[in-house]
Amino acid sequence: MDFFESQERARRKSAVLVVLFILATIGIVFTVYALIYLLLLTDAPNATQAWREFKSMADLLAMLGAIILAIIGFGTIFKMVQLRRGGAAVAELLGGRLVMPDSANPDERKVLNVVEEMAIASGLPVPPVYMLDQESGINAFAAGQNPGDAVVGLTSGAARLLTRSELQAVIGHEFSHILNGDMRMNIKLMSVIHGLIILGLAGRVILRMTVYGGRSRDRRGAALPLVLGVGFILVGSLGMFFGSMIKAAVSRQREYLADASAVQFTRDSRAMAEVLKKIGAISQGSRLEHANAAQASHMFFAQGVNVLMTSLFATHPPLEERIRRVEPGWDGTYPVISDFPRPHVRTAKDAAANEFGFSGLTPKQYQEQHQERPGPSSRPAVQSGTPKAIDLTASVGRLDDAHVAHARGLRERIPPVLLDAAHDTGQAQWVVFAMLLSREQSVARAQFALLDKIFGPSLAREVANLARLELPRELRLPLMDICFPALRRMPFDRYPAFRSALHGMIQADGRVGLFEWAVHRAVLRHLEPSFEPGRPSAFGHVALHQAVDQTSLILSALAHVGARAEDTAMAFEAGAKELRLPGLGLRTREQCGIQALDTALTKLVRLRESSKRDLITACAAVIVADGQVSIAQAEILRAVSDALECPMPPLLPGQVAGA
Repeated sequence: MDFFESQERARRKSAVLVVLFILATIGIVFTVYALIYLLLLTDAPNATQAWREFKSMADLLAMLGAIILAIIGFGTIFKMVQLRRGGAAVAELLGGRLVMPDSANPDERKVLNVVEEMAIASGLPVPPVYMLDQESGINAFAAGQNPGDAVVGLTSGAARLLTRSELQAVIGHEFSHILNGDMRMNIKLMSVIHGLIILGLAGRVILRMTVYGGRSRDRRGAALPLVLGVGFILVGSLGMFFGSMIKAAVSRQREYLADASAVQFTRDSRAMAEVLKKIGAISQGSRLEHANAAQASHMFFAQGVNVLMTSLFATHPPLEERIRRVEPGWDGTYPVISDFPRPHVRTAKDAAANEFGFSGLTPKQYQEQHQERPGPSSRPAVQSGTPKAIDLTASVGRLDDAHVAHARGLRERIPPVLLDAAHDTGQAQWVVFAMLLSREQSVARAQFALLDKIFGPSLAREVANLARLELPRELRLPLMDICFPALRRMPFDRYPAFRSALHGMIQADGRVGLFEWAVHRAVLRHLEPSFEPGRPSAFGHVALHQAVDQTSLILSALAHVGARAEDTAMAFEAGAKELRLPGLGLRTREQCGIQALDTALTKLVRLRESSKRDLITACAAVIVADGQVSIAQAEILRAVSDALECPMPPLLPGQVAGA
């Protein structure tokens, strides 16, 4: 199943979730009605008389049903508002601590490095990492509404007990949930479950108030809230029953898929099996102790809370079955705790040998090995020569060991000074400004004057120092992705100034290059959700034939990048041929401005997944039309894909000219 099919599947599951929620709500109301009828039946002489009394209470029953529906609806909406900040809200709900991007703690640094490599390899912005310090079990989760507000969380036990390769398996598992659309479904599921159980929570509050605040009342006055509290708890138990069934139905099967995806990412089934065996071996297993763990139990890497009737209510498959899926020859035994070596923390001496690849190969050795021994057809090998448009589309939302090894190589080539600055909350802004600094002295002077005016002369000097470092073009977008966790931590009152400076630097020369536009789009898509969480999202779908002008604009912008004037029309026609839409026409370079592109993508992001696949294939056809893909073309293709919510990994060595 590819990325686009996974997104469609997640969308269908969202519709199923709504249906299950409605059915569960109706089931709760009718169960309450049935209990009331049974109470009447115990006091009535016969069933007919009980039914008569039941019908005579129609108005009261209708009011009771409306109250139950209102409380469930309120609980759902309340949780949706609480979680609108995305993954950070979930992590904080579980007691998570944000790991600073520049952390020097060996365990935290190991986790951060793996997360960065996975993000670069998948074409996603690097998500912030949260540590559950009080949890000694082995578990993890990914949470968020979209990649722009996604986070990855790990227990301290996972960071401490797992080796680097085992962490890669766990984090690969979580990235598969991000890429497959499961993450957004999980947030919705939390809201739905909270609505179903809120009556029980309200009942506990009423009972607590009755017990601790009702001593001065007479017994008759205290009876009503006592009965009301017990009744609410019983109804809430029904909600918990239905909610647990919904979570189990939605969550269980996809864990097998995520395990398989993680093995595909790393080509190391042994690492995944060892993680699961360690969970089975330690006394704490994968359990979380936090009071809110049950709310997010469907998000975890492994079963996070104990449940009754595990075959019915467990959100994850049995541990033994998961192990045998990835290691069919497992003998059923777990290692003892003394068998766990302390995870090795690399030093500068051995970094060169172990920093690259899952088997310790450097990118060059890895490429040579894969050229000599090509993998199966389902696994894109490191290519030489111009890729086909359909191959670039197939890479969207897809992780494999070749892309992860390439991502490691890209990260290793970034100058350490820039990498350290990208991890620092204050200096990450300097890195972005340095990448936008023009090579034309007159334009650069205007940009420095702008920074001096907004932030003062000291920041302009720091930007100038970073700009002197040589950064190959193919490293610019990966470095930008690494900056995001630090950028998200800038003070709220500084963000308007940062955005104003960003816009001013882009416009300083009176024209907007497409890399500058790519940076602008990345900030809009991945940074603003952290500072403007209430921003409305696109609603409804459009068809390609309803967006002919916008499609023409995007294909034209790509055709103008890096192509000779005489090749522009040929490149555009190659893309138009893939779509075969009537009315497509080449636009001039001047018509492909930043505002026009933004407006076009605002509409095109509402395409259905199958149409997005066709559009990205057409865009890829444009850049491969002349038989050579430049770094600039690869950057813009990835920026367009990202704006369409379809993350594309960096092109592999040999696919891009001059890389």
